[in-house]
Formats: sequence, C-alpha cells, structure tokens
Amino acid sequence: MSPLGKALMGLHAWGGMIFSWLLIPVFITGSIAVFEPEVSQWMQPELTAHPTRPSNAVALAEAHLNEHASDQSFWRIRLPSEREPHIGVAWGKNPRQLHEETLDAVSGEPLHERETEGGHFFTHFHADLLLGAPGRWIVGAAGIVMLAALVSGILIHHRFFAEFFTLRPRAGKRRAWLDVHNLTGVASLPFLLMITYTGCVILAETFMPAATRALYDGNPRANRAEVVKSFERKPSGVPAGMLPLATHLAAAEAILGEGKVSSLLVRHPGDRNGLVQAYRHVDDRLAAVSDHVTFDAANGTLFGQQTEWNPMTYAYRAQVGLHTAHFGGLSLRWLYFLSGLLGALMMAAGTALLLRKRRQRAGEDRPQRLLDALGAASIPGSILASLAYLAANRLIPAETGGRETLEIAAFFSVWAITLIHALLRRRRAWHEQFVAASAACVLLALADTYSGGLVDAARRGVDLTLLATGALLFASSRRFFRTGDAT
Repeated sequence: MSPLGKALMGLHAWGGMIFSWLLIPVFITGSIAVFEPEVSQWMQPELTAHPTRPSNAVALAEAHLNEHASDQSFWRIRLPSEREPHIGVAWGKNPRQLHEETLDAVSGEPLHERETEGGHFFTHFHADLLLGAPGRWIVGAAGIVMLAALVSGILIHHRFFAEFFTLRPRAGKRRAWLDVHNLTGVASLPFLLMITYTGCVILAETFMPAATRALYDGNPRANRAEVVKSFERKPSGVPAGMLPLATHLAAAEAILGEGKVSSLLVRHPGDRNGLVQAYRHVDDRLAAVSDHVTFDAANGTLFGQQTEWNPMTYAYRAQVGLHTAHFGGLSLRWLYFLSGLLGALMMAAGTALLLRKRRQRAGEDRPQRLLDALGAASIPGSILASLAYLAANRLIPAETGGRETLEIAAFFSVWAITLIHALLRRRRAWHEQFVAASAACVLLALADTYSGGLVDAARRGVDLTLLATGALLFASSRRFFRTGDAT
C-alpha cells in the first residue's frame, strides 16, 4: 500500500474510532430528535390530542391572556398542529423570558402536565451536549473528523457495488463486522455526507467567528437583524382597544396561506402602538425561513411583512432545513430516523472491527481493556442511558419539583454506570448491556401501553418503535455478543 493509502487508512480507522465514541451517541440522539414532538407527548401522558380550528384556538388563547396577562408587554400564542395538538401561550415583560402555559385545544383550560425536557433533551444533546458553546465546538470538531473519515473511506473502498451486496452473517466475526460496516456505510453514504456537511455548515459561526467580529462587532444578533426584518415600535402609553386576534389571524392567512400560520406574537397589547405579528410554519419548504407579517393591533392595517429573503439566506437556511428535516412529512422523518441509526450502526461495526484487530495484535493489555470499555459505553451504553431518561420520566412522581433535572441526571448517571460496568465485566459487558437495553425497551413499551398509550397516536408510535428496537437489540446480542466475544 502506498504511503498515501496508509495515511488514509490510519485517518479512517483511528480517527473514526476515537471520535465514534462521541459520534454514536450524537447520531442516536439526533435520530430520536427527528421525532421530538412525539417523544415529548409520550413523556407527558397527561396531554391528550383534540383537533380544533386555528381561529377557535386563537380565541381561547386570547381569552386566557386577557384574564391572566392583560398588563404584560408581550403575548405569544403557538397554534395547535398535527404534531403538537395543544395551544401554547406565554407572556411577560421580556420576549426572551416569558412565562409559559399549555392550554387544552377544546376547552382552553390550562393543562397541568409534568415538568420535563421531553424530546427536546435529545435535540439539545445532539447539538451541543448540553454544554452550550463548548459543546458546539466539540460536536463540530467531531463532525469535521467524521467528514474526513467518510471521504477517506470512499477513497479506500473502491468496490462500492460489490460491498453493497456482500453480507456474510454466518462468517467469522471479523468478516461479519467488516461486511456490516461496508454495507451500512454504502447504503447510508449519501445521507451521512449530507447530514455531516450540513451540521458543519450550521456550526460555521462557532468555528469561524472572524466575519461576525469584523462586520458586526462580535454580535451575532446584529447579523441576524440584517437578514430578518423585525417590525417594532415603542409603546405610546395611550390605552387603545385591540381587534380580536382571530381577525388578525384571518388577515395573516390571506397573505401567508390558509392554515399556514404557526404562531402569533403580540407586542404591547392594549396600547395604541400595539402590534400583532404572525409567523408562517416551515414544515412544507426546504429552506427553513419563517415568513411573517405584522399588523396594527388596534385597526388591523398592515404594518410590515417579509415573505422574500435574499439568496444567501435561502442557501444557508436550506442547509438547516436539510439537517433538521422539518419538511417532507412523516415519510421523510422515518427515512432520517432509520438513516441516522444506520450511520450509528456503521460506526459501531467499524469500532468493533478495529477493536478485534487490535486485540489480535496486542492481546488483553490495559489500553485494550480501556478501549473495549469505551466502545461498550458508547454503543449499548448510550442506548441504555437514553432508555433510562425515558424510564425516569415514568418513575419520578409527576408532582416532584425539578423533575426535568432529575430525568437528565438519570441519563448521565446510567451512562457513567455503563462505563464502570464495562471496565469491570470487560467484553462480557457488551452482551449484558445489549440484553438490558432490549429488556428496557420492551418494559417501557408495555408499561405505557398498559397505562393507556394505545389511545394516542404519538404514544402508540413511540411504543411500537420501542418494541421493534428491543427485538433488534436482542437479536444482535444473540448473534454477535452471545459468547462474550463482542469484537
């Protein structure tokens, strides 16, 4: 093999394996995040779905806000949708610090759901590991290494079509792992290239802040303000009546499209300078830009609108749309979900293959035991941690204060326990953790079904997915990890 080939092989093997310990959990949580609203509904079983017309929902929300927040400077109303069938209301003096409530879409009564991060936890972990800017640096760096590993893998493997149709599950474990790695890599390659590249593009500001620092004095909000038109004016201090919000909604739908409004923002309700801003949802277009129109709250005249965006905005937001998959409907979400899991399986198979090859050369030395433990914690361990987060949602009493923090603590605690377990049990940990994850999937699904999950479509979908995942994990544990020879 040429020196370049050896360098590419080293980059693909070791760069891929070391960063896969983080990338596998990121891909697993990112796949789950595709169904963030559905997971949130599963984690708040007190909520039930009731279809309603947008105008009725707006009237109910307005009545609630008039009763409880008539003296506040900002109102925000999230209209019910197919994926989030409840009314969201919020109010306060600062638009970035609003008190939020959820209302029943039929009665308008507040719904006292349990406190939880819901499915947003998986989105948050996928994006920045819950660490903010440092987490975005870490995830972005891992994404860049993965992009390099994908390109080097393409250069190393020339027989794409042959590898796509080659799977020998009854061969030796090394051959079987190599076939799984190659097959899943080729099958998911277009998705992996797209999702990794768009993820790096979204995080470009984190890696390359020089333009923002030079052009906007380091203020990213100034950059956004240059793109997104914000129609605002100061309150006059003079009281004035406001047209019903249903009237403003109808005017907004005449511009944005019937049934296309996702939310309303009311600035300075009850003031002569009050404004009502309507935002269009983004689930039917590739570029994730939210058109918006603003009306005078008192007389309904059009104050401003933005339904056209500059080409660079469309180009960038198309990358965001490709990555987040808000467009395309249920079929595309399932495609993203399964493709993300295929990507995680591809990395897991590559990790297992490399660990096996190293063991054959170096034996069971201390570095090998550490590498095995990290691999187990990354693959079955991250699955168990995710299931522990869901289980904590059911086990922690609904009325417990700060329970969302306890749910997150359960995720990281179980993840740490899986690493300790892998250090103690070594290669047997792979089989034991996969079996435990399989059992947890089935128990969670059955427990939710017993408590009424079958009556709700979103919860039913999560339960069926848990059952299918449990079956696949159990089958994998028997085929690849039954003897404790995990890699």
